[in-house]
Amino acid sequence: MRRALAALFSLSWFKRQDWASRTSQAVEQPLLSAEDITRLGQRLGGLMQPQSTNPKDSAALKQGEQASRYLGAGMEYEESRLYQPGDEVRRLNWRLMARTGEAYTQLYQESRQESWTLLVDLRQSMRFGTRCHLKATQAMRAAGYFAWQAQAQGLPVRAVVLSHKVRISPTWEGSASFEPFMQFVSQPCPPLNASQVQQSPRLYDELIDLQARSQPGDRLVVISDFSDLDATTQTLMMTLQQTLLVQAVWVQDASERQLPSMPGLRLHGQDGRAHALTPVLRAQYQAWSNHYFSDLEDRLRQSGVAWMTLDMCDRLPAMARSVAGMQAKMMERAR
Repeated sequence: MRRALAALFSLSWFKRQDWASRTSQAVEQPLLSAEDITRLGQRLGGLMQPQSTNPKDSAALKQGEQASRYLGAGMEYEESRLYQPGDEVRRLNWRLMARTGEAYTQLYQESRQESWTLLVDLRQSMRFGTRCHLKATQAMRAAGYFAWQAQAQGLPVRAVVLSHKVRISPTWEGSASFEPFMQFVSQPCPPLNASQVQQSPRLYDELIDLQARSQPGDRLVVISDFSDLDATTQTLMMTLQQTLLVQAVWVQDASERQLPSMPGLRLHGQDGRAHALTPVLRAQYQAWSNHYFSDLEDRLRQSGVAWMTLDMCDRLPAMARSVAGMQAKMMERAR
């Protein structure tokens, strides 16, 4: 079962009461504080980031009240040229015609502006990590990277957060969109109870909603561990990719792929109990993990979306290189 990625580890020498006293207050705090967000913005500002080109920008939302047959919709006057048979009379430049005695048609600059939606998965399987960060924290940092790019390009951006319920932000645009975006995304991520896990939204359902709310040419970035990426969701992503620019950031913890060699490690299974990590159990887990990650990689590849992996310990420069690599592959496919 995809939701059975119950790779939650604990070390045997931790005392439960000591752990609880250290974390009971921390889990109620946002994973990224206001200071963390400010520091992240400063680092992103100093990081050389490539322009994030959208090969589907010709389908992006066209602005303007009336469509031009020549340069498309838009309210910005571009130029006038000599009248040609078939030009609309309402487009004639009467003032220029009065001065020159010849008929001229007004042309308008087509204005295209894509909108970005960043879907950030903070459901139960994302509230896990053995090194550097929780997957949820790294997902927030990745969302910050893309939000900073949107801000730098002056593009509208909004957040959709999957937790035990769906939260949808307003749309921000302009030179000060990064901080309110990050404040919305960053939230406490304590372990969810059984009822909250059961009621958590599916990725498929939210993608269906986004399909109805998005315009052709918009960009959708899904940041998740894709724990519920089944065949139906894969097909939906393939459909979305036909009109939107869909990018997937696959957040991973290396310990999920291969259990670390540590004495006293226990594996918490679906039954809710901690099991001693015997050689047999380790081999069983490794076989399951190999199949799980191979299957998930195949699904992402077959969906046709641009995707990248993001490890828990990847720093911003490594993240930037991965995004640039994803962008390069995407542009190559678009040729």
